[in-house]
Amino acid sequence: MDSTLLKQLYFSMLRIRRIEEKIVELYPEQEMRCPVHLSIGQEGVSAGVSAALNPTDAIFSGHRAHGHYFASGGDLKAFWAELYGKATGCCGGKGGSMHLVDLNAGFIASTPIVASTIPIAVGAAFAAKMQGLKRVVVTFLEKGLPKKEFFMKASILPFYSNYL
Repeated sequence: MDSTLLKQLYFSMLRIRRIEEKIVELYPEQEMRCPVHLSIGQEGVSAGVSAALNPTDAIFSGHRAHGHYFASGGDLKAFWAELYGKATGCCGGKGGSMHLVDLNAGFIASTPIVASTIPIAVGAAFAAKMQGLKRVVVTFLEKGLPKKEFFMKASILPFYSNYL
């Protein structure tokens, strides 16, 4: 890896960590309008995967989505507004920490239900392939995931389809 990429990855990881540390600092004030699930210690995965993607690619995430959101280029002001329930938030202040979206950054959705973005991401990949788009679709997986029904059903689709 060249030094430019290493610096980019380091900056992305450090930015994610600092934002989440700020959440830890501010959350006890009880002004944020949502529960938060931090991804401290997982910054490298977010930064590394996102660095390998193109702007036209799509990202889906679960309940620990902050790192994925920021590594993909998610809007910082919209994020903070979302946590505080403001209308200028990335979901109009109604989604909170676990329902993040930034379509301009390719961050399509995050949901708090473990594994629930898998079938949506598979559908997005299927649609992109059918439309002839050169798009990578990524979904970040949570711990304990292979036991989930979503994972089991979505993981067999490529065996029955020429599209994935």
